[in-house]
Amino acid sequence: MSKIHPDLEALAFPVEKLTPLPGNPRRGDVAAVARSYATFGQRKPIVARREGDGGIVIAGNHQHAAAKELGWENIAVLWVDDDDLTAKAFALADNRTADLGSYDNADLLTMLQSVHDADSGLFEATAYDESALANLIEKLEIPDPAAVEIAESYAVLVDCESEADQVILLERLTEEGLKCRALVS
Repeated sequence: MSKIHPDLEALAFPVEKLTPLPGNPRRGDVAAVARSYATFGQRKPIVARREGDGGIVIAGNHQHAAAKELGWENIAVLWVDDDDLTAKAFALADNRTADLGSYDNADLLTMLQSVHDADSGLFEATAYDESALANLIEKLEIPDPAAVEIAESYAVLVDCESEADQVILLERLTEEGLKCRALVS
């Protein structure tokens, strides 16, 4: 009933003997993780610390919930000997470091379109949808240069002999209705 990658099978542990991290502040999309698991299986272990004959999930709480939702008997677990404080700190770091990442939207679009165009089932397993793809395309659309009007402006730079000459010329040209600014170099 589990779909654990063969290289992780030695880490298999009963799903029901694991407890989510109490007070975990992260709210994930378990349904999206379940779609990924259903398509790809588990390809990385969750992290837990032993407690009694089971364990407490430190990282991978939503993976654990997805495995339960899918009816898996086992899930691959990497066991650590963290105390409660270290476990909480690692859980926070695991989530926060992911939050701090960003995307190159052009590369993201290229990759998403290649999967989308080749296999709709695999595209659905990415947790992106048609709306997200359309929004990304819209965000990256570059306007046609011929359609963009470039405002023309004309300027004259006049070298003056002194600051006093510059002030006099600036005042005279401003009085004539010209937009002027003083430059010093």
